[in-house]
Amino acid sequence: MAPLTVAVTGVLACWFLMTVIVQLPFSRCRRLRRYDPAGHLLPGWNFFAPKPVQADFAVWYRSWGSFVDDLGEVPGDGSSAWLELAGISERRVTDAAVNPGRYARKTIFTCCERIALMLRDERCRPDDAAGLPADAILMSLPYLLLLTRVSGLCATAVAVQFRIDVIRHQRGTPQARTVFRSAVHRVDAAHAGQEGGRHVAAS
Repeated sequence: MAPLTVAVTGVLACWFLMTVIVQLPFSRCRRLRRYDPAGHLLPGWNFFAPKPVQADFAVWYRSWGSFVDDLGEVPGDGSSAWLELAGISERRVTDAAVNPGRYARKTIFTCCERIALMLRDERCRPDDAAGLPADAILMSLPYLLLLTRVSGLCATAVAVQFRIDVIRHQRGTPQARTVFRSAVHRVDAAHAGQEGGRHVAAS
């Protein structure tokens, strides 16, 4: 057998083996996807979806450029316009071949899904007049991941806030409904993009 044939056979065999391994429901097996920069070389097969996706999520954020006093409060009507978080966008033709943003979209969707599930728990619902999220959500990994992403996009701002909308399609028309709104968080320019700051009050 020619060396080239042996090499090609070996590569295809390894590819097939990795494709089988990443289908297993174990986190260690799924870590192999980090070696798939195109996002398509290691496909995910889901033959029977127990709960088909019936809605989509959109994350919006806004920022403040200054405080209104020395206490660190921000004006309630002095924020920027709501902007949609990059990563959730329409499909492009080139995504069929190379889709590096696939995992970013998946991460955002998963964070939104986890927060929506937590809101069903009575212990995770706002319990004060200010309507701040419960501590269980404020300290959760999905919340902190979204906050870190938004803070990194607003490095020049002093505070940020994000919200999650659920989008359902009725007769071909998208209908959006806000299901969650974060606290207003201070942005530390020296640590923007690394961690979210503490929340502040909106006057």
